[in-house]
Parts: sequence; structure tokens; C-alpha cells
Amino acid sequence: MLVAICGFSCFILSFTDTYKGNNGTICYGFATFNGFRIIDGSATLPQELSKRYKLRFIDFAHAFMSLLVFGAVVLFHRNAVNCFFPAPSAEVLEALTALPVGVGMFCSMLFATFPTTRNGIGFPLSAK
Repeated sequence: MLVAICGFSCFILSFTDTYKGNNGTICYGFATFNGFRIIDGSATLPQELSKRYKLRFIDFAHAFMSLLVFGAVVLFHRNAVNCFFPAPSAEVLEALTALPVGVGMFCSMLFATFPTTRNGIGFPLSAK
């Protein structure tokens, strides 16, 4: 259950972004199909500025790849693997060794090729 909750948070945080207001305050929110929704409601964005934060296909691709990388990290941890596969066969053990490396390389290549412009919660703000 803990792995599922952490995986879900890894997925959903890919849709968060930050907005720096004119007075220097930083607001956190979620990108939606209609624009940007600030979490605490402390500020409002003009409609035309909010539209720049709309969800795009790349956001879903990054969320899915983040979930894959999280799964690969989980498969590197022996205690997590022992929980899901208490007595793995030789073939499963070989796949559990190679799969995380392959997923990590593939997703890293895609992250580098198609970077996101989102500054999610916990990420440093860019100069823009």
C-alpha cells in the first residue's frame, strides 16, 4: 500500500507548477485542462496567464515516465522485491536485475530529449 501511495504521489506531482507573483510571493498549484489552479487560493491569475499553464501531452508522458522510474527504484530495493517476489525463479531474478536498468536508461533518455517546463512542488524556480 505504501509503494502505491508513493507511486501515486510521484505521478500526481508531475502536474504541479509554481507561479511567482508580481509582489514576489510564490504560489503552488495544479495544471488543469482549463489552466492553472492555485492550491491555497491566496492569489488569482489572469485568464490569459492561467492558460499558459494548461496540461499538455508532455505532462502525461513525464508523469508516466516518473512512475516507471519510481517502479525501477522500488525493484532495486531488496526488501521490496522480497515482499512482491518471496521466492523468485532464476528467470524472474534475471528480469528483476535487468529491468530497472533498462527502464532507467530509457526514461532518462526521454527526459533529456523532451524536457518539461514545469517547476513542480519541490523543484527550484527558474528565472522565467
